[in-house]
This record gives sequence, C-alpha cells and structure tokens, in this order.
Amino acid sequence: MSLLREAPGFDDPVGLLAACHGRIEDQCAMLVRLPAHLQANGPDEAARRAGERALRYFETAGRHHHTDEDEDLFPLLLRRAGIAGESALARLIGELGVQHLELERLWLGLRPLLERIREGDVVAPDDLPVEAFAHVYRRHMSREDEQVLPYARRVLSEDERRVLGECMARRREAVPGGAPRSPRG
Repeated sequence: MSLLREAPGFDDPVGLLAACHGRIEDQCAMLVRLPAHLQANGPDEAARRAGERALRYFETAGRHHHTDEDEDLFPLLLRRAGIAGESALARLIGELGVQHLELERLWLGLRPLLERIREGDVVAPDDLPVEAFAHVYRRHMSREDEQVLPYARRVLSEDERRVLGECMARRREAVPGGAPRSPRG
C-alpha cells in the first residue's frame, strides 16, 4: 500500500492546480531551510541538490503553473465572474496576476544565487531572499486555495474543465486525462 497520493490528472485540472500548490509549498519549505544549512555546512552536496531541485521545479512546473492560470484559468473565471457580476472575484484574479509578476521578479533575484549554490560556490546565507519569496508564494497560494479554486470547481462546466485540462496537457506535452510528466505542477 502506497502512502503517496497520486496527483490528479488533466481530467481534473482544478485538482491538478491545487496539488501543484502542495509541491510549491514543499519547495518553499526546502528553500527556507537552505540558509541555515549553508551556514552550518556550506555548499555541500545536499545544498547543491537543493539548489538544483528548486531551479528545476520553478523553471519548469512553476512556470507552467503560472501560465495555466494566467492564460487559461483566470480568463475563464473572469468571464464567469463578469457574467455573474462578481466584481470582488474579478479584482482578486487581477491581483493574483500581478502577484505572478512579483513572484517572477523575486525568482529572478533568487535564481542566480541558486545556480551558484548548485555549482558549489559559497553564497552568504543572508544574501538568499528565500523568506520573501516563500512568504509571497504562501500568501498567493492561500488566496487561490481559499477563493479562486473553490469558485472554479463550482462554476466551470465539464466542457470548460476539459478544455482547460487539454491546454495544460499540451503545455506539458502530455496526454489529456493522464498524469502530468515530471516535474509535476
């Protein structure tokens, strides 16, 4: 019996986006632990692997996740919110899109430092902006998990979910209905 839960497939795109938040949280937790590890151990093998994992995740699955939302999910929900007269939700979606830009800016500051760590270079732990990155990401995901994804589950039609899942699958070059290819997200 496996204790690992299998991620939803592209036939459940909203569930897949929610599951991606769990993986982003795992990455954020690892990044927040990294400065203390570097302080104690320097850029050892574990630090290099952590840097590589974060780079691989946020350069692939993390980017896909934001694109899934910005290009596919958010426009669908904005149309639905407009039809329903839900201006608060429309404002929230706009704010979340702006936060994606803030997260990208934070990532662009963090990425070169992680590249250096991956290569075994010494990086001062205090120079790693991981707390700010994790804080913004966690606040962002919380708002999506509490407001946006439940709304999507309620209002998206079966056809809209299918199209959303197909778009997400194409982005990852996977088969609709199947599990996403690694790295997940």
